[in-house]
Amino acid sequence: MKKRNGTISRRDFLKGAAAGTVSLAAMSLFGGLAGAEEAATEGEAPAGAPGGPPMMDPRHSGETAVVYGSSWRDAPEPVADADITETYDVDVVVIGHGYAGLNACRYLAEQGISVTLIESQSEDKYNAMGNEGAAPNAKALLDRGVPEIDPIEYYNNWMVNSSYQANPELMMKFCQHAGENMDAYLSVLTEDELAIMTTAFFPPTEHQMDHIGIYKFWPATCSFYSGECNQTYIHKKNREKAIADGATFMFGTIGRQIIKDGDTVTGLIAVNADGNYIKFNTKAVVLATGGFGGNAEMQKDLLTDLAGVLTPDESLSVLMDSDGSGIQMGLWAGGKLDSMGIPTMNGKHYHPGLPQGIWLDSKGKRYCNEYWGPIEFRGRPALQMDRDAHYAFYDSKLIEYMAYSVPSHGSTYASEENLASVQAELDKALAAGAEGVQGHDLSATYTRYGAETLDELLDMVCSDDAVKANIKASIEKYNEMCEAGRDEQFGRESELMFPVKEGPFYCDVKPTDIGWMMCTCGGLVINGDQQVLDDYYHPIKGLFASGNCASGRFGDEYFTPTPGVSLGTTIVLGRECGKSVEKYLKGEI
Repeated sequence: MKKRNGTISRRDFLKGAAAGTVSLAAMSLFGGLAGAEEAATEGEAPAGAPGGPPMMDPRHSGETAVVYGSSWRDAPEPVADADITETYDVDVVVIGHGYAGLNACRYLAEQGISVTLIESQSEDKYNAMGNEGAAPNAKALLDRGVPEIDPIEYYNNWMVNSSYQANPELMMKFCQHAGENMDAYLSVLTEDELAIMTTAFFPPTEHQMDHIGIYKFWPATCSFYSGECNQTYIHKKNREKAIADGATFMFGTIGRQIIKDGDTVTGLIAVNADGNYIKFNTKAVVLATGGFGGNAEMQKDLLTDLAGVLTPDESLSVLMDSDGSGIQMGLWAGGKLDSMGIPTMNGKHYHPGLPQGIWLDSKGKRYCNEYWGPIEFRGRPALQMDRDAHYAFYDSKLIEYMAYSVPSHGSTYASEENLASVQAELDKALAAGAEGVQGHDLSATYTRYGAETLDELLDMVCSDDAVKANIKASIEKYNEMCEAGRDEQFGRESELMFPVKEGPFYCDVKPTDIGWMMCTCGGLVINGDQQVLDDYYHPIKGLFASGNCASGRFGDEYFTPTPGVSLGTTIVLGRECGKSVEKYLKGEI
């Protein structure tokens, strides 16, 4: 990367950009992630706007995220030439040190391409989110005996899960190149470091399944949960490899505006760690900035399907996510936003308990196939049901039935250790009686009760005689269908119909909690080469997007045919994005 003094012409900026100085507060986040409501002082330009301080990333700075203009869709006013303090010449700028951006950067550096990665976090506080990544056919997995996976079979199953809404070319690249690209990502580790990796749902237990109905599942996950070799450490090692190959990293630096000359990207304006505007003269920009869950206005605007099912008392909430700045920059540069339903991680489903039981609504009536496909799908019916507490009932053979699981999020790996832990929870609930015991899953708190007889259990969980009668009738009918081996109500697979008839009995009581999510997984429309498309679905020359700021990986909701597909696809497709940028620079796309 070459640094030089220089000026910038207003003609280089987006045409028709509107001025604006109204601040927008980021929503409050869980888990210690920052988010506050803070308007600019009267008479003072807001953070990130010309004349004001830089806009800080709410995930790591503890400051407010402020968005230009009266709406997040309004483009900012161009930065004045005199406000540019430094100018750099570089072939490619990657915005974001997440899984997608880092792997794109590393690939480009390996090819001898001049690349700079900018990241909002400071280097000393850099932290990578997540732990496990799905990678069919990675050598690290094959060497441990994980079976080889037919990429065509994996691809077809993926498209079934997405209702063929995922980008076919993009996802075939994942299925065909997942192994080699994950191998490249893990190649920075020593044998001792790689040895701490674990693999979810492998080796398979006796009754572990590879499908439920038409939906298939595979154990092909690289997990790093223990020791010092976590994902933050792996990122550091990949960064060091990229630097050794010639890449430059600039921490505490936030992308602000994409510069175009006509329909071609020619540069980027950013704010550096000192709060100064800097300019990059570049041939391509890769947006890899994450989702928009940290931006309340963007959530309301873009998650229309999810917001539409919420009751007046519910609201959207997020555990961890970015502020949507990359999606904003792409939109301001002419990019098209996904309007087919943007997936969230866990936002569009609810489940009252384990699939091995029978699920009943607040009136005590069964309402779905508890074992339908991935957990993200079987919990969809509750979106349009009342938000009163729902029930999940089990009998004394729950531990035996839990062996019938699939390698997916929301399933329990039926190892002796895990099943013993569940049994201890059941014993505790039985001993607690009417007090019950508190538990937590990904979305909400639930209470588990246990009793020797069903009547005793019903007295603990319900005071309405009519509801009790419905529960008993529902369980009786369900048990009859289990004996017949045919679910006339909701089509549950006959081999997965486990009766609730032998005490002691257990019940999970859980209030519905719709709209809670870990992150968003879409935004800008891209093609199979991860080029950002304009309103006519033509590529914007030199503009790419990868990871959670881009659409094309899932349908209208996240799903897991293998645990860790979110990180896995961003690692793999991040490197594929680097390959596409290389082709663009060579004039091949």
